[in-house]
Amino acid sequence: MLDPEVISETLDALSDKDTARRRGKHLKPFRGLRGTPVTEIAQVSSQSWKESRTRLPEHEEALHELFCTAFEDGLVAIALLAGAAPDVPYAALDLVDRWLPLTDDLETADALGWMVLGPALLASGEPFARSLLEHRVGPPIARRVAVLAGLAGLPVPLSGPCAAALRVRLGERHVVFVQEPRSAEVAAVLSGYVRDSDPHVRKAVGRLGRALGECDPEVLAPLLEMGGGVPRQVKGEWEKGLRKGRRKRA
Repeated sequence: MLDPEVISETLDALSDKDTARRRGKHLKPFRGLRGTPVTEIAQVSSQSWKESRTRLPEHEEALHELFCTAFEDGLVAIALLAGAAPDVPYAALDLVDRWLPLTDDLETADALGWMVLGPALLASGEPFARSLLEHRVGPPIARRVAVLAGLAGLPVPLSGPCAAALRVRLGERHVVFVQEPRSAEVAAVLSGYVRDSDPHVRKAVGRLGRALGECDPEVLAPLLEMGGGVPRQVKGEWEKGLRKGRRKRA
């Protein structure tokens, strides 16, 4: 892995005030915001992986230093960890535990869940749904991470700059963690979080349910009829996924 200071200096050199101003309207991470464009974050991540692949536990402290430096640096750290996680899933899970208390924005949370927590659980053989449901007692940001980790159990192509290292590693533009949906496990995650009171967690539940509906509509359909009802915001997203999934199958 490249020196985290070099990565941070590169990100800073690629930043600009307009990007910082635009992103600063929606993002105010405690670690700070540089204003590096998303495309450049992806490029730095992929180039860093090409020049020196991340290895764990050797590079754990360097990754942690990078994650703690700034918002954009954290996304690169997640990208590099995602590239290494399939080989050392338990080491990746240890870093997720270290980074969760430091995460205070939704972009970081979503990437940490989808790109690292979910696939590391799959690679480790740990119980997927049960492990994600354990986060129900955590703060809202940890619950959001857990719900979005459920996407790793569906054949949904990765998106965003944190997928850059995995794309380079696999030599594929469209990367998925599973070829067949882990529908029952994803449904269990949805059932466990569907009545979460936090709006950001509910939005994640809506997104995950919509993805399940597109992949396996017949598994999602019974969840719409669960006792106690489904919150309106969530139900609308799930119904969209259900309709799209049934159109695809027809």
